[in-house]
Amino acid sequence: MTRESTATPFEKGDVFLGCTLLNVPEDDHAGEGRIWQYDKDLNFKGELWTKGGHHFVGGLEFDNNGVLWAFNDLCVLHIDPKTARQLPLSDKFLPRSYRSASFDKAGNVYLGEHMKAEKKPDNEFAKRTTIVFPVIPDEGILGFGYIYKYDADWNLLNIFKTETAPDLTGFKGVTHSSLHPSEKFITYATETGKRLMRYDVVNDQQMPDLVTYPGDDITDRVWVIAVKYMPDGRLLITRGDFMELLDEDGEVLKSYPLETYGWSDIEVCGDGEHCLVSSIWTGEVVKVHVDSGEIVGRIDTGFAAPNRCLAGIAEYKD
Repeated sequence: MTRESTATPFEKGDVFLGCTLLNVPEDDHAGEGRIWQYDKDLNFKGELWTKGGHHFVGGLEFDNNGVLWAFNDLCVLHIDPKTARQLPLSDKFLPRSYRSASFDKAGNVYLGEHMKAEKKPDNEFAKRTTIVFPVIPDEGILGFGYIYKYDADWNLLNIFKTETAPDLTGFKGVTHSSLHPSEKFITYATETGKRLMRYDVVNDQQMPDLVTYPGDDITDRVWVIAVKYMPDGRLLITRGDFMELLDEDGEVLKSYPLETYGWSDIEVCGDGEHCLVSSIWTGEVVKVHVDSGEIVGRIDTGFAAPNRCLAGIAEYKD
């Protein structure tokens, strides 16, 4: 079936959500790639059907030129803000299951590799999904869990061999990452892991964890999920059913209860005062005033578990 895209040229404050249409009964992560567009007041504007990959469209992020990046399987997707249409796929990127992107002032991009496993593990938590993971060509594995640096022309500059943390599923690597405003290091997480990790991208070396959470039981929900830096160096993270604001030393400045569980992505708004937080389990987005903690807006996509598909969020700031 040919789908008609109704997304319109991007306007300042527009919000974009990865909302794949899950319509493959034998694979609970598979379907037609789709990105939804909302205006600055969180009213629905249109949708864009994407090409490349067969699973969740996620990891949405805008680069310095206002191009929207997203990821699906081993594909890197680019959406032109002037036409609101997808640009041709590029073969310059190594085929990896990327999930997060950060851009420095020079236009270099740092892509976090979501997967780290030779094959789908045979454990209780991995068995809860029927996803058929893509395999890296010529490698025969799901992923390495590294961070990859490309220049502004998308040439590979470096592969940072990052450490990762044990997680519930046993197949996740760098699931969320954010470049510090100094551009000296990236802070990242393995979703449902107990380490908030950092990697020095100048000297190419692992740094001490910003935070290491207590306990050896990774089922206790004392873990970290999403991470996103604010321009002043404060760090927003989600911890399950709440969000925290950390200072440069990893100390908690503020905690934000978020009622339900599963808050999996954060976007810092262009006004520097608000953030958007999305939940893959409830299909909701909330807009939060960072200093007061007040929830000032909300989107309900209607896609809650088991039909969860909300896998990325970004705001157009130009």
